[in-house]
Amino acid sequence: MMNRRDFLKLSSAAGLCVGGSALLGRAWADGEAAPGQPVGAYTGPLFVMLQATGGWDPTMLCDPKPNLNNSFGAASMAGNIPYASIGADVDAMFSTHYDKMTVINGVDVATNNHEAGRRHTASGRLGAGYPNLAALVAGTHSPESPMAFLTFGGYERTQGTVAPVRDGNANRLAELAFPERINAADETSATYHSEAARGIIADARRERASALLGAQELPRYQHSLDTLMTARTGADQLKLLQEVLPEPSGNADFRKCQLIVAAYKAGIGVAANIAKGGFDTHDDHDNRHRPRMNELAAIVNFLWQEAASQGVEDKLVILVASDFGRTPSYNGDGGKDHWSVSSMIAMGAGIPGNRVVGKTSDGHTLMPLDPTDLTQSVDNDEDGVRITPMHVHRALRRVLDVEGSDNDTLFPLGTDEEDLPIFG
Repeated sequence: MMNRRDFLKLSSAAGLCVGGSALLGRAWADGEAAPGQPVGAYTGPLFVMLQATGGWDPTMLCDPKPNLNNSFGAASMAGNIPYASIGADVDAMFSTHYDKMTVINGVDVATNNHEAGRRHTASGRLGAGYPNLAALVAGTHSPESPMAFLTFGGYERTQGTVAPVRDGNANRLAELAFPERINAADETSATYHSEAARGIIADARRERASALLGAQELPRYQHSLDTLMTARTGADQLKLLQEVLPEPSGNADFRKCQLIVAAYKAGIGVAANIAKGGFDTHDDHDNRHRPRMNELAAIVNFLWQEAASQGVEDKLVILVASDFGRTPSYNGDGGKDHWSVSSMIAMGAGIPGNRVVGKTSDGHTLMPLDPTDLTQSVDNDEDGVRITPMHVHRALRRVLDVEGSDNDTLFPLGTDEEDLPIFG
């Protein structure tokens, strides 16, 4: 069990702060928010969006093209999945997790602009106005959870579906978790009031809030007061983290993973978003891209390791994506430029394993695909389809139980007639 000092240390190292969750419901009014018990603890899928920001090169990862790269020879195989063996972490990701992985190659991102591509692959829509899929999942299943949507960079818009918990000052988290302390970050600090007095104050707050709500008919006013009161009960839920957080990792990305999985284990987290940068390799592509790919794979490996250690491996779902791909050929500086053809990798609960859909030409260009299985090309565009992020997101919304929800209706993607067998 982690003590409170180590909990704050881990939170600080990961750069965590809470941006005021839009907590809903009225458990506070009914006295249901007992200390040590999360209100309606979330137990659905734990979804993590992992963004390789800058534009990765799938031809040296999951759509291997030895003829287009100087960094590896023949493609390696993990079950039915070919991959580029460019380092120990990449090798481990495929050899250990291929059986829970669907690789989606030949994804048409339809842009080589960073912002638009990042938005397209993270939300499923090229245009503005849609949330990151992790935010959509959190906002659909448990927006009232104190740490429903943890986010660490990249495209992280929520569009009002859920309040984000993003990087910042750990003292802020301490103040939210331990408001009774004079010095919130000090576990030995004296408190402003005795435990008995705090109970009396809490009862008085509930009674006053209930009276105010009963006297008001404006929904906006009611929602604001409801949010304030339920947020106060969330402090006890945040304290639950200390019971499940492991000793903090020395790796900053791994600490984020620890917080994500621990928040879920504590029943107060739903989904998360992590951005890993450094992929915009316009020069010295091979030497700069290879370590970034291995760092990305290491995050995936650690997420699975942490989920297993917390006993929630069967709940984890991961989507790995990037702004777009890189050009098939090298430029004059040994780099690769922007290319609208990319890949995505989905893993975990509800995702068929040991599977590849989509394909590209030897020159990493798009090919019209047979819409019945997405593994064979057809002779002409009229008879074939191109996979887009919309198709992948529609399939994931179904896996993550978002399909048919109010948020699914509010942010529609395509139609049933456009569905493709991404996951069978």
